[in-house]
Formats: sequence, structure tokens, C-alpha cells
Amino acid sequence: MWTMLGISNFLFLSCFSVGFAQNPGTAPVVNEGYPPFWDQINGDIAEYPVKNGKSVINVWNYLDRLKMYKILITETNKYFVQFGKNNTGNVLWALALYYGKLYETARFSEPTNTFVCAYEAGSPGCISINSGWGGMNFYVVTMNFLGAVEAGLFKDAPHEVELVAPAAHRSDFCYSIEECRALYGQAMDVATRFYQEAVFLSQ
Repeated sequence: MWTMLGISNFLFLSCFSVGFAQNPGTAPVVNEGYPPFWDQINGDIAEYPVKNGKSVINVWNYLDRLKMYKILITETNKYFVQFGKNNTGNVLWALALYYGKLYETARFSEPTNTFVCAYEAGSPGCISINSGWGGMNFYVVTMNFLGAVEAGLFKDAPHEVELVAPAAHRSDFCYSIEECRALYGQAMDVATRFYQEAVFLSQ
């Protein structure tokens, strides 16, 4: 189980873009400066499949997790437009860039077998539940996304959101507001307050 200190430190450090070395022989799939496949998604909750009246998000899929980042940026961009154009002024943009770099440099692959969940330039893949980078990044995006849900940032969304929980290591992660609050209440408080301010400014 992740410690509160570990999650808090990673949430802080994730605000800084780190330049990892590019994998040899791989080619960029999107415009320079954007995470892989960024231009192939809209940043809309409606992009997720709906099951039993809920939008289902597989947080261990690279593209599903990327959509979470883009949705958060899309929903908050209007509060940061004075700081820069094309997402660059949004404080959440660093998190999306960092996420893309982790994927490009195969940080999300299975530790014992680099061919499982390894980076492929041609198509988005999975994130190994055994990857330490994938686990820490899980909490960055999940705390932010669930904090936004709790704050009411997606009040106009047509469906509730459900995060898919694979059976492996189920108890090592939290997949709902209730679970994350029970395990990491302080981190959830920080995330929710951030998006509550955004909701307040939009009223």
C-alpha cells in the first residue's frame, strides 16, 4: 500500500516536467511537445463506454488515463488562459506531459518482462499494475479526477463515472471517492479543494 508521504511527494514532484531519454528506434506519433495520441482524443467524458448507466474508465489503459488528464485540462482551461495558450498556461499540463514521457520511455512496462505493456509507437497500450511508475501515476490522476468529481466539476456529465478495478492487487489501490477518502483523506482534501475553487469561480 502506498504511504501518504509517498503520494504527497509524488503529487508535488509531478508538477515538474522531467526529460527522460527517448527509446532508441521509436518515432513520435503526435506533434512535438504533446503526449503520444493526444490529438486522437477529445477530452470529453462521453468518449468512455457506458455500462449500467455509468461511464467506465480502465485506469490501467494508457489511452483511458490520458483522456482523464485531457478532460481535467479541458474543464479547467478557462481559468488559466491568461497564463498561456494551447494548454501551456494550465497548471495541470505538466502532469499530462510527465505522463506521456513515462509512457514513451517504457516506465509502464512489466518489470520482469519489458515486452508486456511496453511502449509501442504505433498504438496505445496498457500500464502494468506491477510498474512502480504506473502505480504512483495512478494516484496522481485518480486523486485529481475523483477530487474533480467530488467538487462537482463534471456536474453536466450525462453519466456517473466508474473506475475499473482489476482483480490483481485490488487492495493496493483505491477506485472510488469513498475508498480514496478512507485511505488518503488528506490527499483527497487537497485535490477536492483545488477543483472546488474552479467550480466556485465558474458560478
